[in-house]
Amino acid sequence: MFKRVLTLVILLNSWSAIFAKKPLYFGIAVNNYVTAKPFTGFPKLFYSQFHPGITISTGITWKEKNKHQWMQTFKATYFSHRYIQRSIGLYSEFGYRYLPNKKLGLSVALGGGYLHMIPASEQFRQNSNGDWEEIKIKSRPQGLISLSLGVDFAINSKGYRGFMRYQNLFQTPFVPGYVPLLPYNVLHLGVTIPFSSLKKGAKNEA
Repeated sequence: MFKRVLTLVILLNSWSAIFAKKPLYFGIAVNNYVTAKPFTGFPKLFYSQFHPGITISTGITWKEKNKHQWMQTFKATYFSHRYIQRSIGLYSEFGYRYLPNKKLGLSVALGGGYLHMIPASEQFRQNSNGDWEEIKIKSRPQGLISLSLGVDFAINSKGYRGFMRYQNLFQTPFVPGYVPLLPYNVLHLGVTIPFSSLKKGAKNEA
């Protein structure tokens, strides 16, 4: 119970920052989720499994100097892991972004938040009459930890940017006492659109 309350407090404090500064952009990405060990599971994103998802995002820049930015993103995601679960997540990441030039950005970010797991599997039990009846499995609140690496690039002069992001997402506790941590490798392919797209040179992060 304490861990759930602590996770909620951290999440609310992080998301409250979005009201302290003006968000820079709206982002949307399609995702593929693969259950595999962090980093070594990256190649499996392209041939092993397909568990689709979608993520919407926005973000702010806390500090910027020359080619360096310290930023924070705010994301909402949904994905479907066939036969296992459907999940809705809300999380925030703090990150560093390096811009070698105006057209390219490289970033790394670490964060966490809340994930709500909706079981997609079916379970049955035999009743006193010998018939099989379905057991209703309740959805469960979970914690979410995120570590991601990304590259973004300019699409046009209005500030639209495409991006690709590789994420290690950890869901915990997946099955308390049995599977405490479920790792996902996640591929994001998307675009960010600045809210002030008419302003030339608008800056944004994926």
